[in-house]
Amino acid sequence: MKIAYITSLYPAVSQTFILREIQALRAQGFDIQTFSVRKAGKMDSLGLETTREAENTRSLLPLPIADFFRAVIWVIVTRPLTGITTLWSAWRGRALTLSDRIKGLAYFVEAILLAFWLVRGGIVHLHCHFGNSGSSPAALAARLAHIPFSITCHGSELREIKKNRLPEKVEQASFVICISHFGKAQLMLTCPPNHWPKLYVIHCGLEDDELDPAAEHKSAAGNTPFKLLCVGRLSPEKGHLILLDALDILHRRGVAVHCTLVGDGPMKTQIEHRAADLDIANQLTLTGAMEHTQVKLLYRSCDAVVLASFSEGIPVVLMEALAEGKPVVATSVGGIPELIIHGETGLLVPPGHINSLADAIQRLADNPSWAQSLAEKGRQHVRDQFRNADSARQLAVLFRNSPRVTVE
Repeated sequence: MKIAYITSLYPAVSQTFILREIQALRAQGFDIQTFSVRKAGKMDSLGLETTREAENTRSLLPLPIADFFRAVIWVIVTRPLTGITTLWSAWRGRALTLSDRIKGLAYFVEAILLAFWLVRGGIVHLHCHFGNSGSSPAALAARLAHIPFSITCHGSELREIKKNRLPEKVEQASFVICISHFGKAQLMLTCPPNHWPKLYVIHCGLEDDELDPAAEHKSAAGNTPFKLLCVGRLSPEKGHLILLDALDILHRRGVAVHCTLVGDGPMKTQIEHRAADLDIANQLTLTGAMEHTQVKLLYRSCDAVVLASFSEGIPVVLMEALAEGKPVVATSVGGIPELIIHGETGLLVPPGHINSLADAIQRLADNPSWAQSLAEKGRQHVRDQFRNADSARQLAVLFRNSPRVTVE
């Protein structure tokens, strides 16, 4: 069965868990071909595996002119009516602005090319990770190609459900994967009840070798300073400025803490300036983006992992931390409470509450044996509920049972 995977950025490069999913499905006999809206840059490819995958990924932009004109002729000759109805679908929308409609035309242009490639490649199903703008040309392409379409919704796209036209995409989709029950509930708020049966919760997961008890690495007791690790894009929703304020509080309390931030993004300069203003720059290390193998080494050398996010799905970062036997502190947002049970598998704090975040970090620093007991319970929870092989098997059933499309 030939399936196409697409995201707005290259899927397997920027998101390790998507690469895991693709590999697990291939192991079950699926022929997965990868596409992206934009071509991956050098900084997007982190590691040998992702570089190899990137070389086999076709991107819509920059637009390959010769293939595009062949695709236009193909639509005109083979499916003119579908082309017209799909163009209308891209343009219409009661609440759309003129700018939104123009974007819709751009998505239609991209969709023509993608549909042409899908049909020529014998693809029978198109799956899109993230329901953001990247899923817009994908949904249109599936119409043009006369193949079923599905989405995995994570977290960021759910903050702007109407702008991303998710109710329309859910209506078209043969099924929609939500990585958390929280995400499913967000879609249920805006989608008609008759489409709710299309919504499935399938957690992202880790490979079995990542959950092997022999892979456990404990930090030495009494480390000074207490070593925190935060992994995530340096963007507003991750709450890094809140984390810096919590580090400042701990510094003023006399608690020795050092935090390593892994990731890159638009807030890098602002984070550096804020750390300097608080006079905590010596408590902070910014590594930039790193290969997954390098991040795993940082998990093993830290004392705890922290996320101060304002919005999340279920962060794979926290799963990986628990799998490495590390205690975690995170905000009680999105699907995080489905992974972190407060006081049992980790510590949860209210989003934006600086003192609570500082208090939770200090509790772990002051009680290493208790912190480790949290990590052990968290690790067992990940083993039981967040295995990639289990998730891939659930997804495979949906792909195999996906209904065929009735051509207009």
